[in-house]
Amino acid sequence: MVKKIWKVASEISDNARQLADHLGVSPLIAQLLINRGITDVLQAERFLTPALNQLYDPYLLPDMKKAVSRIRQAIANEETVLIYGDYDVDGITSTSLMIRILNKYFPGRLLYYIPKRLEEGYGLHLTSLEKAIAKGVSLVITVDCGISARDEAAFLKEKGIDLIITDHHEPQGILPDAYAIIDPKISDSGYPFTQLAGVGVAFKVLQGLSNQLPEIQNDLFANLDLVAFGTVADIVPLLDENRVLVKYGLEQLNQTNNIGLRALIEVAGLRGREINSGHIGYILAPRINAAGRMGNSSIGVKLFLSKDPLHALDYARSLEKENTNRQEIEMAVLEEAQAQIEANPDWKSEHALVLAGEGWHLGVIGIVASKLVDLYHKPVILIGMDGDEGRGSGRSIDGFNLFDAIESCSEYLIRFGGHEFAAGLSVKREMLPSFQKAFLELAKCRLTPADLQPVLKIESVIDLSHATLDLARELTRLAPCGPSNPTPVLGCKSISLVDYRSVGENGRHLKVKVSDSRIIREGIGFNLGAIYEQLAVAQEVDVAFSLEENVWNGMSSVQLNLKDLRVAGEQIKQVS
Repeated sequence: MVKKIWKVASEISDNARQLADHLGVSPLIAQLLINRGITDVLQAERFLTPALNQLYDPYLLPDMKKAVSRIRQAIANEETVLIYGDYDVDGITSTSLMIRILNKYFPGRLLYYIPKRLEEGYGLHLTSLEKAIAKGVSLVITVDCGISARDEAAFLKEKGIDLIITDHHEPQGILPDAYAIIDPKISDSGYPFTQLAGVGVAFKVLQGLSNQLPEIQNDLFANLDLVAFGTVADIVPLLDENRVLVKYGLEQLNQTNNIGLRALIEVAGLRGREINSGHIGYILAPRINAAGRMGNSSIGVKLFLSKDPLHALDYARSLEKENTNRQEIEMAVLEEAQAQIEANPDWKSEHALVLAGEGWHLGVIGIVASKLVDLYHKPVILIGMDGDEGRGSGRSIDGFNLFDAIESCSEYLIRFGGHEFAAGLSVKREMLPSFQKAFLELAKCRLTPADLQPVLKIESVIDLSHATLDLARELTRLAPCGPSNPTPVLGCKSISLVDYRSVGENGRHLKVKVSDSRIIREGIGFNLGAIYEQLAVAQEVDVAFSLEENVWNGMSSVQLNLKDLRVAGEQIKQVS
């Protein structure tokens, strides 16, 4: 694990104190808002009190009028329609949302297709479209995919089938020749918020439809739990419109009428607890993703569409089993990858890692790449080789656009796609060494040694006595937290280490008690067990943490969720 550099934001400013007075919040909360680029009262009020009336007019999206008109035409003509999704959580929730809202208008005539991740990969596929046409489909609506499907769009047009693309990915070159394309990232979109998840775009289409079919509006907003689920899982910025959708979607999720969601929550051991964005990201979403990673993508849709509690429990238990299987395979691939790195010590001095293994499971290499990024803090690409071809998945760090980097090396690839921080690719075996060399050289040119040093951003250093239950509750006003609105990390300097012990399997976690001579606070550091040995000589420590309310036997207390801990006295950088 690479040691983190601690960087502390500026002290509470006069602007923060003024903003706090206007808002009726503590200066710390006001400073946290300023840290997030929220500097005036109106912005802050919108942020602290997200409301459904903050959602933008769906007709600001290009082609919305055409798409809604075509869907209404399909309803009137009793056409057969295909919803074509993706195999990740965003695609699964998008597909499920579309079907739950539109199904009553297409009884027995609304089909869906989720591609098989391991066999077909991402996007539209001609074979599945041909099968849909054979079933009488005359309209295809994509969700969370399609923006690059030029060949498939041309095929459908030739067959006389209309295609409505709803997507949120970056367009690449010429847009597909589709009946309508709804994507906030299209260059001339002009939509006020470009960072919707795929399920958010699907929601906007249905919101546009509800303007003309008001009877679906209640059902649509009753399914915001699925919108929140997919939005959080897709790791998009939880700001602006996403913040509104997730805020209200979480409220809906905690009283959900979706039988499948209830079963998933129960099987995951979260029944009776208040579900937050962290529960979705770290506990619930991986169970939905596991099905696609292990080969059976459609179970998630079946779960979310289930009307029978017993069937829903069966689907949820199947997902639980798939997730356990996924974790075992993931661990095996991680161990093999680390063994390669240890066998080649010079690789550790490279600015990136490009590893390949025979038969590495394609469903887990992305997760393993993420774990290696956490361990080594450099871009990582893992490639599973099978015969003459390898398929890979990469993850990146701040300051290195993975998609752009892979595109610069694309002469060695069969295909590629992705985002700034995550991407996928295919490569011929004989071209793998050339791709590895080119990518590593590019990483060396674009990354500095400072880029390869992980940074822990601490938003404010406070006295331990200020780490109270009241503060923990006030900080929840910033929720839901996630990308671009991280859970605030606070710090305390030079406090006494009263007690510490490793806990969990193989001592993976660390429990501590710390004191400033006036009060004692307990803390838990998940995956910080490796620090245990360093604490033998520590009398005073610096701690970085988020504050949590811990409820046990009906009693509430404040707990430090440790992000890092070090012997007091090491340098902490101050940043503006």
